[in-house]
Order: sequence, then structure tokens, then C-alpha cells
Amino acid sequence: MARDIPESYVDLVREQHELLRPLVDQVRMLAKAHDRTGLRATAAEILLRIERGDYELLGNLKPHVGDIVAELDELYDASFPVGRPDDVADLLAAPWPSARRKALLAEFLGRDVWKHLFLDEVAEKAIAAADVHLLRVLVFTPLGTLRRKTVARILDALHRSGALDAAVVERAFADDRRLGYAISGRSPLDEDATGSPLACVDAVRDHVDALTWRLVSAPTPAAWREFPDGLAPRGLRFVQAALAWRGDARVTGHLGAAELTDEERADLLDLLRDRPVEEQRRVFGWRLGAGDADSLLPLFGLESAARLLRLICAMPAGAVTRQDRAGFIGAIEEAGADVAQQLLVLVPNELVAAVMGWNRAEVLTRFKRNALQGIAAFGLLPLVPGETVLDRYLVLRESAKKGAKLGPNRRHSHAAAIEVALDHLAQVGGFEDASRLEWDCEARIATETPMEAEVGDYRIALRFDGADPALTVNRGSKVLKSVPAAVRADPGYRELRENQKRLQEQARRMRTGLVERLVATAGALAPDELARLLSLPAGAAMLPALLWRDRNDVIGLLDQVDTTGPVTAVHPLELHERQVLADWQERIVRSRLRQPVKQVFRELYVLTPAELAAGEVSRRFAGQKVNGKVAVQLLSGRGWSTHGEHADHQATRDLGDGLTAALRCEFDGYFGMGPVLVGELRFLTGAHRRVGGTPVPLGDVPRVVFSEVMRDLDLVVSVAGMEPEAELSEARAASRAQLLAALIADLGLDRVTVEGRVAVVRGTRATYRVHLTSGSIHVQPGGHLCVVPASFGATAHRRLFLPFSDEDRMTSVVLSKVLLLAEDEKISDPSILSQLDSLTAEPSN
Repeated sequence: MARDIPESYVDLVREQHELLRPLVDQVRMLAKAHDRTGLRATAAEILLRIERGDYELLGNLKPHVGDIVAELDELYDASFPVGRPDDVADLLAAPWPSARRKALLAEFLGRDVWKHLFLDEVAEKAIAAADVHLLRVLVFTPLGTLRRKTVARILDALHRSGALDAAVVERAFADDRRLGYAISGRSPLDEDATGSPLACVDAVRDHVDALTWRLVSAPTPAAWREFPDGLAPRGLRFVQAALAWRGDARVTGHLGAAELTDEERADLLDLLRDRPVEEQRRVFGWRLGAGDADSLLPLFGLESAARLLRLICAMPAGAVTRQDRAGFIGAIEEAGADVAQQLLVLVPNELVAAVMGWNRAEVLTRFKRNALQGIAAFGLLPLVPGETVLDRYLVLRESAKKGAKLGPNRRHSHAAAIEVALDHLAQVGGFEDASRLEWDCEARIATETPMEAEVGDYRIALRFDGADPALTVNRGSKVLKSVPAAVRADPGYRELRENQKRLQEQARRMRTGLVERLVATAGALAPDELARLLSLPAGAAMLPALLWRDRNDVIGLLDQVDTTGPVTAVHPLELHERQVLADWQERIVRSRLRQPVKQVFRELYVLTPAELAAGEVSRRFAGQKVNGKVAVQLLSGRGWSTHGEHADHQATRDLGDGLTAALRCEFDGYFGMGPVLVGELRFLTGAHRRVGGTPVPLGDVPRVVFSEVMRDLDLVVSVAGMEPEAELSEARAASRAQLLAALIADLGLDRVTVEGRVAVVRGTRATYRVHLTSGSIHVQPGGHLCVVPASFGATAHRRLFLPFSDEDRMTSVVLSKVLLLAEDEKISDPSILSQLDSLTAEPSN
């Protein structure tokens, strides 16, 4: 029966005071009787009430009962006086977290009392020393904070010492009902993530099963928040209890998914044979969560669909992942189409239905709405008469362009869903993998695209200038500077314009996707892959401008290496280690070769002595404050995902081969909503999305991978940084200096030298020091050229050559200033000349 709710908020708070007052009186009596056992039990009850409060309306009561808390502080401090402030076990042993004890604990830990008093370091030392007394104190203390994984490790240490009992387990789960996830190696944020369970898991489950059964058997149905979570109960008795349960439906699902033995599964099947169909389906749903629902298929006459059901159950819930189309078709054929469709009534699955085209209309609708599973399912649909693989490929590419306009994380997940859909389409089209599908379709776009059209006396042609397609309009032998209105209105012209846009998009995708990926990962191409890419105009323009290493370990441009075997795009780290980087930089500039992406002038990041000493953590960018909105856009564009403040790490990037880059950050609310303080970087194995993972020593991280991750973060700090005086990183400054040195050598600029992060220019009017980080100009001996017109350096100097296509405006500005000052006798701008006259004038006597 629902209780009456007080009319006002004040009345509600007053009611809670009245409910707590008898407990305070009880504490007073117990203190007078020196009953420490009773005081401990009462403290636990009061803390539970304060924490949960009026659960629906007030939440935690602490802000509303300050007078009661102060009274209890006094009583418990008197009953449990601090003996040794320097003994952490003594500090933590009291059952009540009084303000005085918190202050002493904060002083002991060297932290601000108003912040979280984390006890993880204390726990780690206790675990290492097998200090059973302190470990138990850490579990029972109401003071300080322990991370869930640390509590799990404490239980594991107690188990190893033979000191794990029901009281410890029940107290640990009372404080954190989801502790079972850490013990079992899973995560409540992603229940499909799997890790290694702790050695104590079976012992803990014994105690958890006993506690769960007591809650199930209580006269009054227990609330869901009282049940331990993260460890499935064991035994058929729990499933039977679920059938009779009349309380919270979440409890029903938890009990119904209890772990069963083969014998218990057979007993459950017998138990359900004569039950109503609704009840059979209800239990079937529970067993889906347990992973053994196939044992109940005989109830529905669907035994032949067991293999198909197992394939469905193996699909990660909520995740968009590649599926094996042939495997599903084989399982459907084994079950029979009718039985397979009946199973899909019991277990709806969009991807399986899409394999057969049974839900085509629904998939098309969801695809248009950018539903991630709908995108993946779209790739699996069978081709309909008149539809080609190229048609669907182009539709997916259009969807990819729309996805780029979504929010940062959503943009990333949309792009991932497109990649899965392309993999599915490759299976539909009979291609070996998505890459072969992609570049086969791209080759068709290039070769099947009309290149010319005639409109009356006009001839329109689509021609290539390197990788960029350009439209020209001729009338006779004359090339027109503008397109006549009659030509613009012609369908042939409009078709060529669409084809031009398509080829421009192809070139952009190849540069920012394939070529960038090849350089960033030192990726390889087999001879047939290389030939296929060179058949595309964009590939023919870009790939010869890169450096490659062939199977004979020869490094050179494409026409200088053996392409009859695999070739590998050279990461500049390899040139650096071979001590030939400067040579190649000079050769690239001298030959006026514009690389499609930064390769020889790419920023390099190597481990510092501090990082090697730190072992598993890099703090290179820690403490940098960045604009969250800009940072999240930059990270997302480079394959990073951002997460909430309570995740293990707030930004992660999947690096392949089971390796994940994980960055910790601090911010209020959500990543991207305000300033973000960059923290520590780790590399993890076994991480799943935003949780878990085992740290990898930085020295064991592949050198190219480390450099590229650092390049991502350096870009974020450089572009999104909120500190106006922040220095350009060593790597970016070095890259700019290297480029300037190559230009100096190529142009014969004997007036310019590079000294660290400064270019020294000895002009005819003065000697200048141009900072390569900021572009600021100092006129020796001490003046500052500070009033600079907007045009000064804003456009590239006529002699400046940037040997890469990547946009790098600041480098262009800085180096243009250097080149301009190297010819200061040609400066004609009055504002600059007046400054120089003032700065170089002889001092008057």
C-alpha cells in the first residue's frame, strides 16, 4: 500500500528527521553502555538510511540532516577515540565517518579533505603485504573511497589468505552491489566485455548465492537494489523462484538467468512442457540472457534451428560488428526457411532477416534514419533485379558523407557502421574483403564515368590535373573562361559535373583514407593491389609521390623500387632510424615533389627518458587545458572515441591487434561541453570500448604506433589548447625547422640559418630572429616587429614550396615571413618600413 506523501518538501525532510531520531537515541544509550558491537551495527543502519534516504523523493539525506550528523560525530568520536593518527588502520577502524576522522585521514593521505579520499594506494600496500587485518578494515570502513577493481582485489587477497568469509563478502556487496562484474572480469558498462575472473570468484559466488536466496525467501519481496549484481546465481531453484516472483521484474530476469548444469537444463525442459505458452516464452527469454536457450527449442518445435540460434546469441548485444553471411545462410538452410522465420518471431534479429531479404522495407527505412544496425543490415540485403554492387556502394558512400555531419562520437560510430556494411556488401558481391570491393568499385567509377559531352557547338571534357578532375568547355579550338548558360542547362553538362564531384570525392577519400593510413601504419600493398590503385587517376597521381620499401629492403619512390613483390609505405621513423631522413627531405624539396600527405616531413615522437622510467604511463601532455568542443572534433576525426567522466579512460582509440590507446582527462559534465584537462596516456591490451584492459609498458608499444598516437594528441593540444602562451611541441617545431632547412638548401638562402626553434635572418636592413613556433619577429638587438599587416605572411611567399598537400597554414605563414625578411631590401609596405626605420635607427646623443 502506497504511503501518504507529505505536502511540502520541508515536511518530507522533517519526516526523515523523525525517522532517524530514535536511532540517534539508540546510539546515545549504546555509547553510555560502551556497547561497541551495537554501535557498529547501528552506524551501518544509519549510514544506509542516510545514503538511500527517501529513495524516490530525496535521495541522499546528508545535505538535510547536518544537525543529526554533527551529533553522531560527537558520540562516535567519544566511543571510538583515535589512538594513533599515523596508523591508517586505526584511522579507518571506526564505524562512523566523523568530520574529525576525515580530516585526520586527509592529512595522512596528503589530500584535500573536501575531495575524494581514495584509499587504493593503501589497499595495494596491504595486498602486497598480505595484511589481513588492514584488508578487512578497508572493506568495512565507511571512510574514504575505493575503486571497484581495488575492492575485488582485496577480496581476492583475503581468499588467498583463507580469510574470506560471508561477512566480508556481504559488506562489500552492500557498499557496491555491482562488485560482481569486477570479480568475474566483466563490466557493467558493457556486459559483453570479457576478462579474466579473479581466483576468488567461486568462493564469492557461494556467499552471494546464499545471500541471494535469503533475499528471495524473505517474507517481503526485496528491492532490486538489494540484490548483488554481476554474478549470476547458480541452480534451478533460482529459475523456479523467478517463476513465482511477484516483485521487481529486474529481479525476475536476474533469477531466471541463473547458471544451470546440463542435468538442470533437462529438468527445466521437463518442468516447462505442460506450462502455458506465455510462460514457456518468458523462460525462453531469460535463458537467452543465460546463453542456453537452445535447450528449450523443443518446446516450440524448432530443434532444427539450434545452430541458427547459437549464431544469433553469439552476436554482441548492441554492437555493430561484421557477420558471416555464408554462416547464416548455411544455418537457415539447415533449419528450413519456415522454421528460421518462426525462430525470428521468438528472437527478432534485423541482420539475420536481412540476409534473406525478409525485412527489406524495414531495413531501408532504418538505413535512411541512420540507425547503426540498419546500416549494417543494408549491406547484407540481397541484390534486387536491376541493382548492382556499385549502385549500393555509392549509396553507402553518400550515407558516409552525411554521417560526417553528425556529432563527434556519433560520427565515429556511423563511420564504423558504414565499414561493416561495406564488408557485408563485399560478401554479397563475392569479393574477398571490403578493400577489394572498395577499389573495384572506385575503378569502375573512374573507367565507366563519361569524360566528354557535346552541347551544340560546345564540347565539354573532364580532364585530370594530377589527382584533381577539371571540367573544360571548348568552342572550336577556344577554351572558354566561363560556362555559357545553355551549356549549364544541358543534362550532359550536369552529368559531367556530378562525375567530377564523384571523382573529387574519390581523390579526397584516397588521400585522407587509404594514403594517410598507409603512411601512418607503414602499411603494405601486394602487387595486384598496387596495380588496381594505380589504375585510378587519383592513385596514379598520389602513390608515385610516396616513399616505399620493397622486398629487397630498398627505399625509394615508386619508380625506384621493385614492384613485382609487396611494397611498404615508409614511415619517417624508419628514415630517422636509418639516419637518412634529412637526405630524403632535401631530395623531395629539390625535386619539387608534393607528397599527398605528410611523409618525410611528418612529425616524429620517440620515447623520452622520463617515459621509459615511468614504465606504463606517458604524462607528456598531462596538465594541458584544451577546448573540449574542438578537442572532441579533432579526436573523433582521428578514430578516437570519447566517454563520460566515470569511464576508466575518457578517450580511447582502437589501434588494432588488440591494442588500445587510453587517455585520462578531467572535465565537468560531458567531454566537449567545456574545458578539458588532459591527463595520463596508457596503452592497453584486452580493453573493450571504454573499460578494462591491461597496461602495456611504453617500451613494448610499436614505435610507429606510439609516434602516431602522440601526433594525434599533440595536434589536439596545439589546435585546441587554451593556454595563450603555450609553446609548440618539440616534434612540431622540429618538423618546421627541418622543412626550413631543406628550403634554405634548395633556394641557396645564405642569409638564413636555423638555430633550434629560431630562424636567424641576416637581411640588408637588420638581423631578424623569427620564432618557428609562433612566427613572432625580433629585430636585433632588442626590438620587436609587432605591427604586421594582415597580408604579411598570410599568403604563401612566391618562393615557398610546401612538399605535402596537408593543410598547414601556420607553417606557411611562418616560413613565408622568413623568406620575405631574407629579401628585406624588396619590402615596400610603409608600416613595416616605418617600424624597421625606428628599430634600426642609431640612438641619439
